[in-house]
Amino acid sequence: MGLFLIDFKHFRALVSSRLLINNLLNNLVRAWISATLALVMGSVEAPVHAASLDGVRPLLVECFSSANASSCDRALMLIETMQRRAADREFYPCQTLLLGLQAEVVMVQLAEQRGQKAFETLRESERLCARL
Repeated sequence: MGLFLIDFKHFRALVSSRLLINNLLNNLVRAWISATLALVMGSVEAPVHAASLDGVRPLLVECFSSANASSCDRALMLIETMQRRAADREFYPCQTLLLGLQAEVVMVQLAEQRGQKAFETLRESERLCARL
């Protein structure tokens, strides 16, 4: 009977870890599909202009504060567009911060709250990417 309980605990741990990995993969695939559709269509719902982080900021604040799935997904898509623009313009310090901002969003999606660190990354991105 004891061996059965140990095997069951191992099985339960394996299933739990697979569910976590599947959730991560689902989030990444969803973000990839959304970004791909936006690129194929030639634009995103709201065009990203010079003050682009101003348009994404409300989505990020909602994502970081309440882990709202649609806000996080939309913010991830918009930041991906901006990150690619920064790369195209060889504005690598900005691109690096935008990649960090995307990582903050993914961490929220994985229920790993980063608290004030996420908002610090947002502020730093706004400061450095103002010319984007």
